[in-house]
Amino acid sequence: MTISPQSVKTLPSRRGFTLLEMVIVLALIGLAMGGAVTLFISTASERKLKEASGDLEVLAKKARMLAIVQQIPYSITFSEHAAHLGPLVEAGYNENDMNARLDLEERAQIEGTNHAKFSPVRETQSLEDFVVSVRRWGAVNWGVMESSDTQVWRFDPNGICEPVGVRYEYKSGWVEMEFHPLSASIREFSMEARK
Repeated sequence: MTISPQSVKTLPSRRGFTLLEMVIVLALIGLAMGGAVTLFISTASERKLKEASGDLEVLAKKARMLAIVQQIPYSITFSEHAAHLGPLVEAGYNENDMNARLDLEERAQIEGTNHAKFSPVRETQSLEDFVVSVRRWGAVNWGVMESSDTQVWRFDPNGICEPVGVRYEYKSGWVEMEFHPLSASIREFSMEARK
């Protein structure tokens, strides 16, 4: 059996996409871009919160180390928009700490050593984008920092710090950190980053 060329029907050749195919492709591209933007926004918030919590942990470990090395109490003082590292005496916490520092300097002169050779270290972490709350050991509620409030977190020369919790609220999420009293590192961490 032979097939003649007139009996074979040829299909019309396609030269483009149909309107339906173009709409489907555009819809898929739109879904992919929407997912990418949502992921990026969530990731930016998460990154900002993790960076701030990491900076606070570094500041806490530095305060602990300085208190041990210089043998004077250090503190991190939280205000509405910043966390300040410095000697506890400068935080206005307690006059006995000033007396302890003077005793240390007198003892160094008597012993012929110079423990006073260390100059105080001061550092500030800006918290402009955050609402800061502090929870003292044993407290149930977070104390939100107001414009005139300060909270002092103490680090002693024996390496022990006051166990506190710190919460940073960001416009699209929050992070809560509980610090270990022996290492000044984060022992509990929870975070929520919204889009």
